[in-house]
Parts: sequence; structure tokens; C-alpha cells
Amino acid sequence: MQSSPDTIHILHVDDDPELADMVATFLEREDSRFVVKTAVDAEDGLDCLDESHFDCIVSDYDMPGRSGIEFLEAVRAEYSDLPFILFTGKGSEEVASEAISAGVTDYLQKESGTEQYRVLANRIRNAVERAHAQTERRRQLNAIETAGEGISILDDQRRFIYVNQAYADLYGYEPDDLIGEHWRKLYREDDIQFIHEEILPTVESEGHWEGETVGVRADGSTFTEAHRLSLTENDELVCTVRDISNQIERERELERARTRLEALFENSPDMINLHDADGKILDVNERFCDVLEASAEELVGRKVWEIDAEIEPDEFYATIDEIDIGDRRRLETKFRRDDGSTLPVEVHIVHLSIDSSDRFMVISRDITERKEYERRLKTLNETTQELMVVDSRQQVAEIGVEAARTVVGLEANAIHLCDEESGDLIPISQTDAGNELVGEPPAFQGGNSIAWRAYESDETILLDDVRDDPATYNPETAVRSELFLPLGEHGILIAATESSGAFDQRDRVLGEILAGSLTTALDQVEQVQQIRAHERELEEQNEQLEQFARVVSHDLRNPLNVALGRLEHLQQDSESPHLDAIGTALDRMDRIIEDVLWLARERQDIGATEQTALGDAIDAAWAIACDDAPDADIRYASDAVRQTVIEADDDRLRQMLENLFGNAVEHGGNDVTVTVGALDNGFYVADDGPGISPEKHEAVFEAGYSTSDDGTGLGLQIVEQIVDAHGWSIAVVVSDAGGARFEITGVKKRE
Repeated sequence: MQSSPDTIHILHVDDDPELADMVATFLEREDSRFVVKTAVDAEDGLDCLDESHFDCIVSDYDMPGRSGIEFLEAVRAEYSDLPFILFTGKGSEEVASEAISAGVTDYLQKESGTEQYRVLANRIRNAVERAHAQTERRRQLNAIETAGEGISILDDQRRFIYVNQAYADLYGYEPDDLIGEHWRKLYREDDIQFIHEEILPTVESEGHWEGETVGVRADGSTFTEAHRLSLTENDELVCTVRDISNQIERERELERARTRLEALFENSPDMINLHDADGKILDVNERFCDVLEASAEELVGRKVWEIDAEIEPDEFYATIDEIDIGDRRRLETKFRRDDGSTLPVEVHIVHLSIDSSDRFMVISRDITERKEYERRLKTLNETTQELMVVDSRQQVAEIGVEAARTVVGLEANAIHLCDEESGDLIPISQTDAGNELVGEPPAFQGGNSIAWRAYESDETILLDDVRDDPATYNPETAVRSELFLPLGEHGILIAATESSGAFDQRDRVLGEILAGSLTTALDQVEQVQQIRAHERELEEQNEQLEQFARVVSHDLRNPLNVALGRLEHLQQDSESPHLDAIGTALDRMDRIIEDVLWLARERQDIGATEQTALGDAIDAAWAIACDDAPDADIRYASDAVRQTVIEADDDRLRQMLENLFGNAVEHGGNDVTVTVGALDNGFYVADDGPGISPEKHEAVFEAGYSTSDDGTGLGLQIVEQIVDAHGWSIAVVVSDAGGARFEITGVKKRE
């Protein structure tokens, strides 16, 4: 049903259609806002209510089916506030009483004549206006009740006649606790006079007042409130309050923060500037002006790329486009002064949003000193690399004094190194600036001097004025500041200057780093010299061994061969029992000569290694070592041992096995049984001879050790040297049969 906002829709229910149409005609003629729809009974009327909106119902009482009262009860069940006028020809106190009980809005009895329709129209208008007013007031009250602000209404005596829940909550009461109370209940005594003399008169004259007051809660605590008062036509006072204590505190904190930020901006040791998204500088702090040697008026308004020497406009826009609000970007660049000079800076860019605009805050720091420090460290590292390849103390000292001058900034310096014979600290190298300052550098001896104290304690000494130290070497010196840097047991680096307090902590740190590198280099030189001396000693020993080998081979072998030849002739001509003993002795001498020659010439050297069948090497070594012991027996612990292939020098492997097998026969007798078995990372050789006592397990590999009268004492030493030359290991344990078991491990096997 479409209509204008002023249209009043009326539902007229009457079982007489002609009468209903006539009433509708008269009502619509009486008030042009009326639009009347008719229904013939209560059921038809309820259907109309389901389909359309109506502002008022006019109904007869006596109708077929449901009566007008029953119709009214059905309407009230769904539409409690809809105006309902009972317009009936059957008038009685009983009907009127029932209608009132059922919630009828008005009651009018049908009469003759048309005047009754004018009365009915007037009753309808009044009922609808009252209903609309009640609806609007209810809507307002609902809004007040659900409002976040506290709202109350005071009568002309300024007592509360209405209080919403939010208002009562602000003061710590329930709404009913405040109804009938005077407003003074909620304010401090000291404020009541001000309210009487200032606020209320303003409300009376202006009709309203707005400001801040202090409310008192039920527990006696107070809070600051935003307070609005409005005067109504009937002299009621509408009061609206809102707790703004937190807001005020936030505003105060924001103000304090703003003040702090302004102070930080102006007094920061860092350079700060603000620029917009177009690169225009909006503000700069004092530090920014000082470093760039320009005034704020000269800097504000410039573009960023006029200050930044390493960025172009396109690069600038690309950079800020990548920075979201709240994000921070760090970079290093150079700022350019008006005179063309530049300085390295570390820049932090922060993207801010102020008043819906993008303003970028740039915090910059002069990093000239840091860059210089980094340059020094880099050069110091290069110096350290250079020191690693020198081979004399003189070279170390020369590089050291130059590095101290150019890298660490210690212009006048000298290096004194300990003399091996005297133990004094002898000057080795000194810079030209050192020569000019102190002349010929002295040698320091043990005693009461600052240099010796630093050297002996191996601790850095930094003096702002050497005259304050009683151990000053020369009390008349022009030197004031002095830095003593120990070089371990090698000596000391001394830096000096005529200015007092010239060396700072950074000089000390860089000096100690350099001193550490010099100490390492001197250690290396000393080690290299020791290695070279050892190599020379080994070369001399090798020459002696070679000479010895030549003597053994020539001067001993020849007489031995003569003796063996003579013995053979004697054995043919004589049957003396002493001849066999002589033969045995000569054979032992021959074996000794063979072993000594091997140790002298071969030592720990081995030839090229190759894949060698362990079983073949065992068989070949057994045939040679046990040729004179036919009753001796060789056994394999498993077929896997015979098939094992290892990485070895085949000749040296067989020699090692020959010596192990010969040792077994020598100590276990001609009927000894030798067993060869596999280990996870090697193999073992065991016998059933008398064995070796545990306390002698290590001694058996020493030169000359033997428990047999016929032994040379060199066989097992040769075994150990061959094992070591291969990078293997050997150990002696007790075999299962109670004899000796030699375990060779670390052997590389073919997979």
C-alpha cells in the first residue's frame, strides 16, 4: 500500500457493507488524509491486517462469528499499540467495560445523522496522533537507553525524573537509586556554587550549556565528564554526560609525547629531516643544519636529491614506493654540502602518515669515523695477510711499524724484539716520526722501565702523560702520550706523541689487533726457523746414515763373506762341533746387517700402493721366513682372509709378514702354529708360542729388544715402521692359544 507520509490508513470492519461504504465515504470526505478499507467480519479484518499496514481500526461490536470485543482481543495479541475504536449500535455499560478491559482505544455508539461521522473522524485523528507520539517517545527512550552516553532528565525542581543505565553506571548507581534525587547528589560541594552561579544561569538564558565538570561516584571517587545541558519547552532539563578522564589523560600524554618529540627533534645528536612523497624537504633539525653547514631556511624546500649525492629522482621515487606506512628502510649514502664536499651517512627512512598525508622522516648519522675505522680494519687485515708470508723477524718489524703508522694512526712508533743471547729488548725498526721525536731508540733491559713492565706482564699500557709514571725511561723526554703493546715473548711495540691524552680506546683496540697479528707472525717465523733447523739436522743425520750404510755394506759385508767362505772350506775338511756354532753366529751377523741396512736406507718410506691380495702375500712371506722350519704350520682363520684385497706396497707388506712369521718361529720354535685372521678394519697374526707378558707389549717394538739369543732386536721395529709408513696401527695382545697376537688395523680394504 503506497501513500504519502501524512496518509492515515483506516480499517473499518462491519457486517453491513452498505453502512461500511457510507462510513468510509464520510470519513474520507471529512479528512483528506484518511484512506479507508472495509472488511465484513473479524476474520476478513485479520486477513487485511496480515496484508497491509493500518494506523487505526474501527469495528462494529455485533457481527457474525467473532464479536467486536473478540476481534479486539485478537488484534491486541499481535498489535498491542494499534489504535482500536469500537463503533457500535449496541451500547451498554457491560460492552464498554469489556472493551476497556480488552484494551480498546476509544468507544463510540452509533447514532442517527451525519454529525456522528465528524465525531468519529475526530476520535480517529486523536487516537492516531497519540499513538504516533507514544511510538516516537518510545523510540526516543529506546535510543536513550541504548545510547553509550549517560542521559538523564530533570524536572523544574531539578530532580531526576529519568535516568538511563549508562548515566547511572557512570556514577556507580542503579537508575532507580537516582529517581527523585537532586543533581547536587552527584557533585562536589566546591563545584555546586559554580554550577548555580555560572552553568544554570547560562542554561536559562541560552537554552543550553556545554563544558567539563567533575562528577562524584557512589564510592566517593571522581571523574572528569563532558557535560551538555538542554532546556525543554516544559522547563525540563536534559543532561548528557560522558567520562573523558581517559581521553584527557591520553591528550595530556600526547601533549607530553609531542613536547618530547619536539625536544628530541631539535636536540637530537642525529640529523633529522622530514620530506614529502615528492621529495620536498619540509623541516630539518639543528644538527642537520650544522653538519651540512646551511640554515633551515636554505634547506627547507629543496629536493632530497639536491642533498643526497648518490640518488637521482627516479631512484628516489622507486625507493619510497617500496616503503609501506610504518616501515623503516636503512641505507648508506653521501650528503653533499653547498661547497661541494661530501660526507658518508647512515640513513633510516620511516614512512609516516600525518593528517592523511605521506611524510617521510629521515634520521641520518655522520659515519665518517666509522668508515675510516672500517678502512683501517680492512687494511689491517691485508697487513695480516702480508705478515703470513714473511720469513724473518726484521721483515715483521718493518711491516709492523709501517702498519702502526698508516693503519692504526700511530705515527711515531718502534718495535723492540728480545735478543736471544742478552735477553734485552733491542730496537729493530722505527718510523721517521719516531726518529724525529726520540732520536736513536734505546735498548731496554730487565728492570724498572715502563716498556719492560708491559713486556714482562704481557699487558697493554696506555699513558696520557708518561711524566706521571716514575718508571719513565727518560724523564726529560718530549714524549707525553705513550702506548705500549706487548708482542708476546718476542718483544714490544711502542707508540709515542708529544700531545697529552692523544690515544683513545679505539687506538688501543686497533693497536692490540695489530700487535696480535705481529705476535702470530713472529711465532710463525720462529716455528719456520725451528723447522728449517730440524730439517738441516735431519739432512745431516741422513747423510750420516747413508755413510753408515756404505760402511756396513762394504766394510762389514766383505769380511763376512770371506768368513762364510772360509767356514765352508773348514766344514769340508773338518767335523769340529764348533763349526756349526760359528756358522750360526755368522748367519746372525748377516741378518743384523740386512736389518740395519733397511733401517738406514728405507726407514719409513714406501713405494706406490696398489690392490694387493693378502693371501698371496702371506703365502710368499711364509715360504721365505719358515723355509728352515718344515714343522711350522700356517693356518687361515677363514677363507675370507685369503681372499681379502688391501691397498698396500706389496714388497713392504711381504717384508712385514716375513718379520712377523720369523718372530713367531724365533720365539715359538720350529713346530709353531701361526694363524692369520680378519678384523673389521684389518687383520691379525697370532701364534701358540710362549707369548709376551703384558708389561712388555710396548717394548717389543723398540730397537734392539729381543728375548732370543739369535734375535737381532730389529725385526719388530721394522714391522712397526712399515705399519706406520702405510698409515696403519699395530698392537700386541694375547692370542687364544696363549701366544702373541699382532693386530694390524686402519687397513683400507677393497669393498
